[in-house]
Amino acid sequence: MVEVQVYDASGKAKEKISFDESVFGDKVKSRTLREIVYAYERNRRQGTVNTKNLSDVAGSNKKPWKQKGTGRARTGQKHAPHRRKGSVAHGPHPRDFYRNIPTNMRRVALASALLARFRGGAVSVVDGLSFDKPQTRKLTKMLETAGLAEGSLLLGVARPDRNFYLSARNIPRSLVRQVSEFNAYEVMKQRHLLLTREALDALKGGVQPAKEAK
Repeated sequence: MVEVQVYDASGKAKEKISFDESVFGDKVKSRTLREIVYAYERNRRQGTVNTKNLSDVAGSNKKPWKQKGTGRARTGQKHAPHRRKGSVAHGPHPRDFYRNIPTNMRRVALASALLARFRGGAVSVVDGLSFDKPQTRKLTKMLETAGLAEGSLLLGVARPDRNFYLSARNIPRSLVRQVSEFNAYEVMKQRHLLLTREALDALKGGVQPAKEAK
């Protein structure tokens, strides 16, 4: 069992509650977690970089000077890689970096990520925080009072909440995700993990297969 700090809607420390982290497994599977994080990073790459090879550069194929008789070194096309405004030798071209991640592997990695965050003391809970309308100032003040304003933050909610999302949208380095949308990459990337009381209750039953990071 681990102790999790609970804050009220204003950010003041309220109590500490116990959470059974064994629902995520008995140990952090670091090798699987590392492979999954690398895969998520690969899948986020666009792979649109491109350079022009010798056949792509516009221009004449005529030799700058004849092969023999000038006393100069032999040369080929004007847009050869070693010439100004020439082509690029062995440069990058568009490619697909996507790597398929098995569903069970994503689930195991997410469980290990959550286990690591709970054991590392990076998880906090907020109780009674709700928004009738988007209020970024209210959420910012709560985070500053709780000492969670420094560093990146992952806000976990139990169900879709548009006002919660709009309130956090303009806070730098913050993400709002439903518990069902958690993935290992975002859980490990963010410095703090702040859950609503309902989101914490949803995690007591373990994790569901995680979705791909977009």
